[in-house]
Amino acid sequence: MCGIAGYIGSKNIGTFKIRNTLNSMMNRGPDNQSWYKVEKESFNVLLLHSRLSIIDLDKRSNQPFKYEKYIIVFNGEIYNFIEIRENLSNLGYKFLTNSDTEVLLMAYIEYGEKCVDYFNGMWSFVIWDGFKEKLFLSRDRFGEKPLYYLEDSGGVYFGSEVKFIQNLISKKLSINYNYLNRYLIYGYKYLYKSNETFFKGLARLDSATNMIISKDNHKKYKYWKPEIQQDLNMTYDDALEGTKHYLFESVKLRLRSDVPLAFCLSGGVDSSSLVSIAKKYFNHEVVTFSIIDNDKRYNELDN
Repeated sequence: MCGIAGYIGSKNIGTFKIRNTLNSMMNRGPDNQSWYKVEKESFNVLLLHSRLSIIDLDKRSNQPFKYEKYIIVFNGEIYNFIEIRENLSNLGYKFLTNSDTEVLLMAYIEYGEKCVDYFNGMWSFVIWDGFKEKLFLSRDRFGEKPLYYLEDSGGVYFGSEVKFIQNLISKKLSINYNYLNRYLIYGYKYLYKSNETFFKGLARLDSATNMIISKDNHKKYKYWKPEIQQDLNMTYDDALEGTKHYLFESVKLRLRSDVPLAFCLSGGVDSSSLVSIAKKYFNHEVVTFSIIDNDKRYNELDN
């Protein structure tokens, strides 16, 4: 879990606001905090990052990560980054780190906005393309990683958390009572029916959505939606083996890490199965967290 934030527009955000914002991002990434500013004649770009190191712990992978005129801030993991890196290496790309961040950026350089089609993972990232002078924002297919944005007359602010944006603009946002009341009446099922949030003027970048911001243009579009494809000739055994294959492959990819991993056990068959697969089939050193409670309804000690 890392933190990202930033701004594009006509304002020149001062160092004091930047430092305050980075301090508020510490909870999302204690390993490194940094920022990068691009100053143009009629607009500025600011990128901030707070790092929780998971892949390639070396400081060479700290962010904002820069290559030529490309700069990226990234929160998440690209699980298949090794396979993507091999493909890009075959195309002649050279890598200076072992991180998925660099692979993501090189994939953008090669494939442009279509790079997200190659990613298996969870992400919210922002790339400044200095050649085309545009900002590219993206959120993963199921919206696992958060990304908020706020537009005003001076430009666009963005961040992993609301408070990052509030620190950059140096004021609290007004509560969206209409949204709040609907949530209290209808519950969590109402929350993601639109990109509206609990604060006025603050929007949520939808899942599976890319957004492009430049000096004269601003567009947003869905890059993916789930589709059901039925194979009526598939046998039960085929379905069973296929499910097993994709489940095992999913666990295998998610065990890629340069730091220890832990599983949260819920007492159900799903989390127990994941731990079992990791231990029995991939020989992973399993560490787990469980709920041990005096209330028997919630106690998972027997499990």
